[in-house]
Amino acid sequence: MKKKMLIMFAGCFFTLLSQAQTIHHELDAKINITGQSIEVIDELKIPMNYLSVHDTVFFYLNSRFSVTSASSAFVLTEVKMEQEDSLRKKYMIRFRKKIKGDQVIKLEFGGKVADEIEGGTSASVRGFSTTDGIISETGVYLAGSTVWMPYFEGELFSYNLDVEIDEGWGVVSQGTRTVNAVSEGKQLVRYESPDPVDEIYLIAARFTEYNKQTDHVLVQAFLRTADQEMADKYINTTIEYLEIYENLLGRYPYTKFALVENFWETGYGMPSFTLLGEKVIRLPFILHSSYPHELLHNWWGNSVYVNYDKGNWCEGVTVYMADHLIKEKMGQGSKYRRETLEKYITHVNDENDFPVSEFISRNNPAQEAIGYGKVMMINEMLRYKLGDEVFIKAYAKFYADYKFKYASFDDIQKTFEAVSGENLGEFFDQWILRKGAPAIQLSDVTVTGKGPYVISVSLSQTQKEDVFQLSIPVAFFLEGNPDVVFERIEMTERKQTFSFSYDQRPLKVEVDPQVNVFRRLDENEIPPILSQLFGAEESMLVLPAASPLIDAYKTLAEEWKAVQEEQGKKFTVVYDKDLDKLPEIPVWIVGYENTFSKNYLNEYYRNYLSEETLNKLAANYEKGSVVYAFSNAENNDQITGFLGSRIEKALPALTTKLSHYGKYSYLGFEGEEATNNLKGEFPALHSPMTKFLEYEGERPEISAKLKERGMLVNAAK
Repeated sequence: MKKKMLIMFAGCFFTLLSQAQTIHHELDAKINITGQSIEVIDELKIPMNYLSVHDTVFFYLNSRFSVTSASSAFVLTEVKMEQEDSLRKKYMIRFRKKIKGDQVIKLEFGGKVADEIEGGTSASVRGFSTTDGIISETGVYLAGSTVWMPYFEGELFSYNLDVEIDEGWGVVSQGTRTVNAVSEGKQLVRYESPDPVDEIYLIAARFTEYNKQTDHVLVQAFLRTADQEMADKYINTTIEYLEIYENLLGRYPYTKFALVENFWETGYGMPSFTLLGEKVIRLPFILHSSYPHELLHNWWGNSVYVNYDKGNWCEGVTVYMADHLIKEKMGQGSKYRRETLEKYITHVNDENDFPVSEFISRNNPAQEAIGYGKVMMINEMLRYKLGDEVFIKAYAKFYADYKFKYASFDDIQKTFEAVSGENLGEFFDQWILRKGAPAIQLSDVTVTGKGPYVISVSLSQTQKEDVFQLSIPVAFFLEGNPDVVFERIEMTERKQTFSFSYDQRPLKVEVDPQVNVFRRLDENEIPPILSQLFGAEESMLVLPAASPLIDAYKTLAEEWKAVQEEQGKKFTVVYDKDLDKLPEIPVWIVGYENTFSKNYLNEYYRNYLSEETLNKLAANYEKGSVVYAFSNAENNDQITGFLGSRIEKALPALTTKLSHYGKYSYLGFEGEEATNNLKGEFPALHSPMTKFLEYEGERPEISAKLKERGMLVNAAK
């Protein structure tokens, strides 16, 4: 996740001036750990090109700071803000004489920085805690959100930063560290950042530092607890993905990349380093999931900056080239895309939907489904439309052209048009400026002739919104052909019929079988999964009144209720003894002793699970914890969940863990830590996007199988 201070500035503007002539800060900062404070001297160089446009100079600074200047060349005045802001104050600089060139302004400021770390929920930024800024014995975190140095609205700037802090403390910021020395009991550190940035981070703690120099990048790990093995894993993984992304996009923009262990749980990507919480960095899957995502942000968001006035493009692009690329490498690209569409239909509705152009940051699942998921799928459609080679060349050019500049979806469009030679206005207008998604339906599949065989298929768009212009892949499975034949259908009307001729008999048709199109999945395409329960606008949890674990179950219910209500959803908690039957809304049945637990697993699905899976489920049922999402036995359209445990101490872990397993239908956990030992999906058994063809009442055997396409990065080699 890319954390941006500039988001909080409403209506920020973006200068058209040459960004090579940026404001420059020479910062000398002294940090007092015990006093939780900082004192800074800032020699600001403001270029004439900026001053020639702005009659007066305005900047923001932390409202707790005092600020002074001994200069007689200008007057410094606090300006009353239109809206009260407890975090920052606005100041104006008025020069006493007519300006004739670049100006150097010296400011002295400082104060206490001790914002509390606020605990997050699963509804806010994946449960990460947050703070605007803190100086403490545990660590230091100063960012754009702290407003700890003068910020000029909408302006990029360069800086050099000298830091004095207690001996033994390590300091991390952007740019290149040129000094790291000890003098008279103080640690003296200097970072130089000549390239334009949009905020300055200052991170400090008593780190153990690990380094490895490649030919042009210093790869580092700053750990709060010494761990050579873990440092080596992160350093080697960094080197691996640096090579991948440089082959794909171009040379890494900084001289270093550092893993920095934070003192609260975060997942932040900053220019030239990432700040991860102590629990996060020890999760085994992070190395090949979230970690490459944060590294890639150094291309998208942390060197090509986001023009938030026109929407945040960088999260979806980063997801596509990091998270999605990794799944492609594992042969699971289509599965990942389907799960993305499942999240969209689970969390996005008429009330909370909005165009991609309005996405700024992720604060709830609906925003994530649009700003991350939909934009990821827009990139998939661009790739499908133009091909791998054009897609890669366009993003490499976009990076080269906009490095250390602000950029928008408009700039991405212009770049793709320049590389492809195509007019993409209709594509970008439709997907960036419109909200909603198409819903596609297959019907009227007929075969005529006997060599050649003519197969006709009808496709309809069933959404209530206007028709979308779509490029849809359709797969045909032909008798005796070991390969699946793909056709591209260009759909421009509400309903259209398309015909194709083959020498071999068509045996099966699948529309968008590998999920290349952003669309609303039909409910029968989706297996029952936990996210359908967590995403429901109204749901109920039924507690087992007679359970010996009732107190632990009640705590779980209260925490889930708080999370759901924080998202504006209705969540009711009742006892089984107070219900005659389950209501017609999504329901959680909790506890083996629950009077409704006989329905905890629809027998219909048992025929589709292997004996090994059923045995593992049985073992967890007897000694551990199990969780299911399934269609109600009395109403297959109704999603129901079951959670049961034999271990009371496992329930706090399950309370927080389950929201991260939303893409699964069934789960098994063992032990008090609720260690996952089983996960999977029930099948989607009646997809309306697939049609099997029968001849004389029989369905011929099909030999061809769908194959996953190669990784995007392979096309760059």
